[in-house]
Amino acid sequence: MSFNNVINKKYTYLKYSDKSNNQTLLFFLDKNAVCTSILMICSFSIKNEKTKEFNAIYQSNGKNKWINKRNGKDYLIEMKDETWSCIITIERDK
Repeated sequence: MSFNNVINKKYTYLKYSDKSNNQTLLFFLDKNAVCTSILMICSFSIKNEKTKEFNAIYQSNGKNKWINKRNGKDYLIEMKDETWSCIITIERDK
């Protein structure tokens, strides 16, 4: 993954992309530079690979949804198909 420098007046985030453009990761940060959520944009060609990976390491929480229990906190992972890609969100379960 390589870092992409981005400027956005609405959100503060870090952006990383792989060399083959199959994955882009966005780490959204709060005003204290703490990550509040992660958005992963993947090509459909790696969707099955990601699903197998998540099934192996996280607890299922419904179709295309998982829970990651870490340091006493639960994080919700959700995968959705969009028109051109697969979108994976990771955020603290509320």
